[in-house]
Amino acid sequence: MWIFGDNPIAAYRGLFEGAVGSARAWSTTIRKMTPLILTGLSVAVAFKAGLFNIGASGQFIMGTVCSVAVGINFEGLPAFIHLPLALLAGIAGGMAWGFIPGALKVFTGAHEVIVTIMLNYVASLFASWTVYAGGTQGQTPGPLWDTTAGPISETADVFMSARLPWIFAEPYRVHWGVVIALVVALIMWWVIFKTTLGFETRTVGANNKAARYAGMNVNWVIILTMMIAG
Repeated sequence: MWIFGDNPIAAYRGLFEGAVGSARAWSTTIRKMTPLILTGLSVAVAFKAGLFNIGASGQFIMGTVCSVAVGINFEGLPAFIHLPLALLAGIAGGMAWGFIPGALKVFTGAHEVIVTIMLNYVASLFASWTVYAGGTQGQTPGPLWDTTAGPISETADVFMSARLPWIFAEPYRVHWGVVIALVVALIMWWVIFKTTLGFETRTVGANNKAARYAGMNVNWVIILTMMIAG
């Protein structure tokens, strides 16, 4: 940075201040780390089974699409139904996207790295299509496009009944998603290290031939692990 005439000290000071330099910066960092915790768990869980899940971003996108699809529909549902329904839809979308590389690995031998990388692009383009506003040539808009948005490709606002409530409102804006992410991390630790499924997952990751010889259903463990990772 010095070579190009910039001050690296000022740059790093700005990086630090922007992340943790104030109460608002802290709250923003905490809020934005929530999806990173969940996608990090996605990679870590699969790795325990010896699987390289490079598709966390695609699984996250598909979960988001499914969750938003529920969140912008079903107006009038009470929050205690609408919010869990949206969360479950997101979980189902991510699990379904994780199932694909797991099943392909088991039944065709396709390597999960290649498949998950390719599925990332599919998920990204699919999400773009769902909010497509339609073109000047009369192309059909996407199913989640907000009809009041004109030429802008976006969904309608998610109903308040499907939104996570704030722990701290303005100006800090920290919602309960970070608590959910931390709870999920604890649950995944318990599953991996304290349950039969976790033991089988770690055994398959260490030596799947030995796991198969010991009577474990290696194919099922691979598919289920990729679904949980999703």
